[in-house]
Amino acid sequence: MVSTSVSFSEGPLFRQLLSFALPLMAVNLLQYVYQAVDMVVVGQVVGDVGLVSISNATNAAFLVNAFVIGLTAGGGVVVARAVGARDAFARRRAYAATLAVALLASAAIAAAGMLLARPAFTANAVPAAALDDAVAYTVVMCCGAVGPFLMNAAAAFLKAQGDAWTPLVLVGAAAFVNVALDLVLVGPAGLGVVGAAFATVSAQGLAAVLALAFVWRRYPEVRPFGRGGAAPGQGRGRGGALEDGRRQGRDGAPLGRAGRRAPGLGAAVLAVLRVGVPSAVQMAVVNLSYALVTGLLNRYGTDVAAAAGVGLQISTIAGLPCWAIGQAITTAAAQNAGAGELRRARDVVRLGAVLNIGVTLSIQVLIQLLAPAIVALYGLTEPATLDVAVLYLRITCSVNGLFYAAMYSFDSFALGAGSPRLVLANSLIDAFAVRFGLAFLLSGVLGAGYVGIFVAQAASPVIPAIIGGAYVRHWSRSRGVGRARTAQAGAVGERAAR
Repeated sequence: MVSTSVSFSEGPLFRQLLSFALPLMAVNLLQYVYQAVDMVVVGQVVGDVGLVSISNATNAAFLVNAFVIGLTAGGGVVVARAVGARDAFARRRAYAATLAVALLASAAIAAAGMLLARPAFTANAVPAAALDDAVAYTVVMCCGAVGPFLMNAAAAFLKAQGDAWTPLVLVGAAAFVNVALDLVLVGPAGLGVVGAAFATVSAQGLAAVLALAFVWRRYPEVRPFGRGGAAPGQGRGRGGALEDGRRQGRDGAPLGRAGRRAPGLGAAVLAVLRVGVPSAVQMAVVNLSYALVTGLLNRYGTDVAAAAGVGLQISTIAGLPCWAIGQAITTAAAQNAGAGELRRARDVVRLGAVLNIGVTLSIQVLIQLLAPAIVALYGLTEPATLDVAVLYLRITCSVNGLFYAAMYSFDSFALGAGSPRLVLANSLIDAFAVRFGLAFLLSGVLGAGYVGIFVAQAASPVIPAIIGGAYVRHWSRSRGVGRARTAQAGAVGERAAR
């Protein structure tokens, strides 16, 4: 079988980042299709009330998905470091820990959804006509969270190997199923908004089964809770020893000089949580802020709420390439950190940020040119609602994209380099201090109305982008990366002078 994996610790870095990010863009787009197709089909079949229901419920779904992706991303970072260090046992334990965390977290999400959906939507001023469907959609999504958790756990493992193509194929199959079920369940079957939720959960469950089966067949050495074989680059030597000189226990675990076992599953779970929890909270905080902003917009009536919901969907799709490049930066930085290639890790964020800014700004230009036509695809027919949605895009998809791309690139590097708490702090500034806090100030205290909310959303990434850039500079200097290059250049100049 032809290998689809990429090793970021060697070879042309920019080409590797681009080739890895391209399939991830498609993966992110297909994953987003789950919610986007739900919204389009419900808008066309059920109408404006259904659109308001699913717009609010989609915010909750994004909150859950963000927590899923963030938590499993912690496992991906730990696996990627093990891949860079060529430590097969650590890689197997990290994958097992990621699956264990995913199962426990999916149970917690199911319980939270059943208990909190209605109180949360009531507090967020969801219109009464849309409330029941919003609650039902959210409960179904939360109870089916085990599917996306396991799917993303397996996908995080594959991406940590440098394999972005297999997740694309798996998610593509699930997206096809989701669209087909949407067309059947929402309209002909008469389930409406809830039918869209059942379609999404079924598709994600299929993707989970396929992803886990692929990892089981392709990587037998990382099968959880079993005897692990040595991965390429870490073969077995004589007398039960690994090629790096460490001895093995009966289960394949490396032993130290005193014959003590290496840290087991519990330590691996903690390692995953150390990265995954801040990452999950960071992503959940960002999506929670969008839910709170939606609550502010709900107070301006159904037309504004529906228009802003459509605008948010479109701007989120526009951000998918940015997220994909960020995921590539995280994987590449983690692999190089694990391999001890710190200068190359620094080059990852520099090249990745340039790529991200260029791609994001290009997309923003297209949205500015095509905004009315794009909005019309969502079934908005009232001129006033259409104009509000276009205004949302004019404000939130503009030059602020430069700061958004920079912020996401720097945060992605910090996550891979082992500083998830910085990512969390940046998200709190982005989400609450600016997006929600400034939105509340502009719309309420200063009387700018819903336009002030749009402006606050556009301004939210500026301060975190500056903080992230300062972190990258500090990281490079504190590890001597910049000084090493300066010293090397000085030595070259000295030899030339001779």
